[in-house]
Amino acid sequence: MKVSLLIIVLLLSFACGRAQLDIGDKGASTALKIQNLISGETMVSHNAYLRLMPASLTKVITTATALELLGENYTYKTVFSYTGSLENGKLIGDLLVESDGDPTLGSKYFPQTAPDIFFADILKHLKRIGVQSVEGSIRVLGAQVSYSAPRLWEDMGNYYGASPQGFNWHDNTAVITLRSGEVGTECKVVSVDPDIKPYRLRCKAVAASHSKDSAYVYGLGEIEQWWIEGSIPQHRSSFKIKAALPKPQEAFVNYLMKYLDKEGVEIHCNRKISLKGQRRRTPIFTYQSPPLSQIIKVVNHKSNNLFADQLLLTLGKEIKGRWSWDNGNAVVREFWQDKIDFDTHFRLRDGSGLTPKNLVSVDGMVKLLEWMYRNSDHFDVYAASLARGGESGTLRSVFKNPDLKGRIIGKSGSFEGVLGYCGYATSLAGKKTAFCMISNNYLVSTRQVRMVMDDVITHILLEN
Repeated sequence: MKVSLLIIVLLLSFACGRAQLDIGDKGASTALKIQNLISGETMVSHNAYLRLMPASLTKVITTATALELLGENYTYKTVFSYTGSLENGKLIGDLLVESDGDPTLGSKYFPQTAPDIFFADILKHLKRIGVQSVEGSIRVLGAQVSYSAPRLWEDMGNYYGASPQGFNWHDNTAVITLRSGEVGTECKVVSVDPDIKPYRLRCKAVAASHSKDSAYVYGLGEIEQWWIEGSIPQHRSSFKIKAALPKPQEAFVNYLMKYLDKEGVEIHCNRKISLKGQRRRTPIFTYQSPPLSQIIKVVNHKSNNLFADQLLLTLGKEIKGRWSWDNGNAVVREFWQDKIDFDTHFRLRDGSGLTPKNLVSVDGMVKLLEWMYRNSDHFDVYAASLARGGESGTLRSVFKNPDLKGRIIGKSGSFEGVLGYCGYATSLAGKKTAFCMISNNYLVSTRQVRMVMDDVITHILLEN
């Protein structure tokens, strides 16, 4: 049964009235489309061509494109080699580490890439070729990516806004431990791990009577002075917050030097970071990341911004030969243009959705989801990367109606004034559908808008 426009408008008005949100005349913009994937019938369409900010719904576009162009078995590679000569256990030269942008090195999301396990693998290969000491430097080679993605200043210094690089480490995240006193007094920095020296970190955050983390870090890779504002709970001797790691390659070298020294491999000179290559390299081994099928599950399940943006940059490098935001965005546009009329529905500037400059229509989003369902050889992997309604990931808190258990998979997206959901659902009557609903510029709480969207989508799926 097709739900008429009048019914859906009444349904939206009723639900939004309860949430004190009037879609028509209160300034908010809301769009919804649900399409039957088998018959092609549009079950619901409301403002379907209206272009809205998608927030993290952008990730379903990035991951779909990466699967189609790179393949589910694609892996990143980090090459270890050395210059100079190896004589009687002494490496007279530099130990070189060159990555192609692997975002999983030292990441908390993969047990096999945890620092100690990764370093143990490096040590094993050094011992295999007989290295007992290094008389040169540990050098990280890799392209440094500019911060030209159109992000908000307040995002760039925080962990969720960490910029992808040619070499990534530890999720490009630092943990800052703070100490707080009486309400209203400035907090003190106890430690930073990994250390972000030579950057200076000033804490302007104050102690407060609440019990949550309301501290925000401000900084950018090219700026040496970083600072913390906001507030944390009072009377805490060790309160941890997370920040973007400005130079992950330096943190990696620090970690590796300490590990090798502990394991008896001596490094006899100061570390040296270089972004330039060297000739006459002798290979030691090549480390491969987890496959793309596992990486996109972190992107869509955990809504990981770093991984998503790194995938966009990787598309630019693999298809057009150079890491850049422009190249990555061009690859996405060119792949989808003749499949879903990309330019009519989309304007994308990053791979994660962190920028407010992205625009999508729900019609375009449903067309992309439909194309993946009908045409992709990787659809099963794509579907497995999405969260389950009422059960996991970013859909854990919505679509909990017991009659729809196991019937909805998808992705959420949100930042201030923006909320959206998209994915696949099987209605109570057994109809396989693709859906997308987005609301922008609302002034009520996100919790209220989330409840409205949950009610509307659930009602339609139960009645069809």
